Order: sequence, then C-alpha cells, then structure tokens
Amino acid sequence: MNAYRTVHTPAGLAMMAAAQASGSPINLVEMAVGDGNGNPVAPEVLTTGLVRERYRATINSATQHPGEPNRWTVELVIPVSVGGFVMREVGVFDSNGTLFAVANLPDAQKPAEADGAYSDTVVRMEFLVTNAEDVTFLIDPSAIVATRTWIMNNFTSAQLLPGGNTGQVLTKQSNADGDVDWEDPDAANVTVDMIEERQTLAAGQTQIDLAVCTTRGLAVYIEGVRINQGALAAEWEKNPADEDASIILGKSWPAGTKVLMAQNEPSNMASPPLERDRNLADVPDKDAGRNHLGVYSKEESDLLAPAGQVAYFATPTPPNGWLKANGALVSRVAYARLFAALGESWGAGDGFNTFKLPDLRGEFIRGHDNGRGVDIGRVFGTVQQGAVGEHEHILFTNEIVHMNSYPVRDANDYVTFYGSSSNDPAYRMTRSLTAQKPSMGKSGGVHSGAGETRPRNVALLACIKY
Repeated sequence: MNAYRTVHTPAGLAMMAAAQASGSPINLVEMAVGDGNGNPVAPEVLTTGLVRERYRATINSATQHPGEPNRWTVELVIPVSVGGFVMREVGVFDSNGTLFAVANLPDAQKPAEADGAYSDTVVRMEFLVTNAEDVTFLIDPSAIVATRTWIMNNFTSAQLLPGGNTGQVLTKQSNADGDVDWEDPDAANVTVDMIEERQTLAAGQTQIDLAVCTTRGLAVYIEGVRINQGALAAEWEKNPADEDASIILGKSWPAGTKVLMAQNEPSNMASPPLERDRNLADVPDKDAGRNHLGVYSKEESDLLAPAGQVAYFATPTPPNGWLKANGALVSRVAYARLFAALGESWGAGDGFNTFKLPDLRGEFIRGHDNGRGVDIGRVFGTVQQGAVGEHEHILFTNEIVHMNSYPVRDANDYVTFYGSSSNDPAYRMTRSLTAQKPSMGKSGGVHSGAGETRPRNVALLACIKY
C-alpha cells in the first residue's frame, strides 16, 4: 500500500451510490488541511473530519484528467498570511459540510509571514468517482487564484497563437473577436478607390479647371504619359487663384490633346497634414488648436477692448482698431460692432447709413452720477457747461475802511484785511477802527481771467474702440 493515498469516506461512498440511483449530483464546495494533531495520519481512519483542521476555503479549481474523465484533481490555495503549522491531512467537503474524500500528506511546513513566507501555498488532491457526471463543483469565480505554474502552462505563445509558418502574418478575417488566421504577406489585398477626370485641351490652353478631382494627391497624364508637379515647361502647378480645383500647365499642347487627371478617392484618404502655403487655413479644428496653444481668437481678443471703450493716446493719430472721438459721422456697416454698442446715443447721423461718434475734443471727463446724488439730475452723455462754485471776495482801498458790521468800541480796536499788492502777494493791512460813522471809501475790484475755469492739464488724443 502506498504511504500517501486518497480514500473515500463512508459518507462519500454513499453519496456516489445515491447519485447513481437518483441522478442527483454531488456538489463539492470546500477543501481543508490539518496537522494531524502533531502525528502522521492514516486516511482510512478519517471518516467524518480531519484530526485537527487548520485551514478551510472554497475549492480554487477542479479539473478532469484528459485521459480519465472519472479522475478529478481539486486545488486549495492557502494565503501567505496563514501558516505556522505542519500539513499532514487534506479533505474535500460537499455543500452540506460532509467529508467526501480524504488524503494524507508528507509532512510539509506551512510557514507564516513572520517566518519569511512570501507566496501562497497550493495543495492539490486527486480522487476517482464512479461516474464523472455524478460530481459538480461549486467554485466562486471571484475567489479563484491563478498560480504561477498554471499561468506558465497556459499563457504561452504556442497556446495563444497556434499555427502559422515562418514569414506569415496574423490577419483579421472579420470584425468578430478572435477571428484571425495566418497568411502570407503578399496575400493581403489593398483596395484603393480611384476617381478620374478626362479633358481635351484647346489650342494654347494652359489652365485646366477641375470638375471631379481636386489637386490633393493629383496625378496628371498627357496622352498617357505622366507629367510631374513642378515649375518646368513639361510639368504642372496649382493655380494660385484656386489651388484646390485648378492647375496651370507648364506649356501649351496641340489642340485635341487628351489629359487624364487621377487621384485616390478623397473620402478614403487619410487626413492631410498642414500645407505651408495654406497659412493655417487648413487647420481642421481652429478652436481646439487655439485651446492647445493657449491663445485667444479674434472674437476673444475683441472682448479685451470691447467696442465703445474710450482711451487716451500720446500720439496725434489713433492706433489700429480705434477712431478719434471727434463727433464724426461714420458708417453703420463699416463699424457695425461700434454701432451695435452705441446705437444713436450720440447722434443718429443720417438715420440710415451713418451714426455719430461722441465728441471729446477739449473736454474734461466726468463720471456719470448714475443715481449717486453728487451730480444730481445729470443725464448720461450730456454736456455740462462751465461754472464757478459759491465763494466770497474782499475788496481793498487805499483809505481807512469803516465797516458797518463792526461795532466801534474804542480807538484801539483793529480789523485785519488780507489781500494782494504790487509788493507782497501775502499783503496784510491792519487798520484801526474809528468812532466815525461807518462808511465805505474808494474801492477797486476789477477781475480778469483766462475765459474758463480749469485745472492744470495735458492734452492727449481721445479715441474710441470700434
């Protein structure tokens, strides 16, 4: 008798007999290992359970022997975190927890992580059944662990990509997953759709306007002989006036000359690269391109200085994009953005073709009160005339001044006047008040000015954004 063997428990034999009679399968679910309570184990004595069970888990896999369908191999994976015992016995259990078959093992230490274990441990057990159809296995797919040995035995080039000869390539036969086959490289078929356009030249004709083809990837044949694209007499170039749909021949050909233009079907062609002479006009998605480059579009740039904004410039002429704010009448069409912003707020112009700009020449700008209450009643955009605020004047004379408003107490009372004289800008005069009856002597008070009240200022050019 072999030292290490697998036997069916009495309950397991009864299960197989009942399965043969009733056709109800045996559902095997779990495996367990034990340490035999520190002693070797004879599997025949294990009828209801292991001597001392140390670990139990769901069966990881169950496979039939290729040549013996009644011979099964079941597998248990013990995690690296479990350990610290000697494995001497192993059993397999059905869905009711009944021990179906049991085997003894050579003493094998199951180390723990603290002992230096670095991988899971796999225990396999083989047994026979009377009929392979009598046994089913309930295996949790989410709990299956693939061992390194299984991966190496199954994930090989020979098994994943069988067949083929040296030099052959794997080609798709359809869009279905896995529908591939090995073929010789020259067996691949490439189908290219072509479009052609035929024309007959007139005497002296050098320009050909295309009706079917475009100049992208175009081939030109004169009487069956291809001529190249270039600047020589026997070549052709794109027509600068219409580069996509017109070509210029390097020379004229006799009347009746047959011309064939051919190109790949544009709808089947790859997207063309940017052409230098298109100056980025052929960028397929300009918004995405600007976003990748981090630059503004024209519309976004216009928002940085919106139409109607007023600015002052230290130049005698306005910069590009600006007009002098001089009250001129300008076109509603040519300056549509500015008209959309201003409307007829500063003047309707002729009411149809033109509108008026604000006239800021020689003006000081004052913020619109807009309900604050400082410049009460002011309407937006209106002109406010110059004014002098409320104030007082003191007039001086060369004689004693008697002020009616000063009561006379005695000859020692004084009144002081402040003003200007030809000798002292801060001239001060002190006069004694007399007991005479108040009266006003000769006075002078002629005021002269510059024609307006203004602060110190600098003249700049007022402009408006259009």
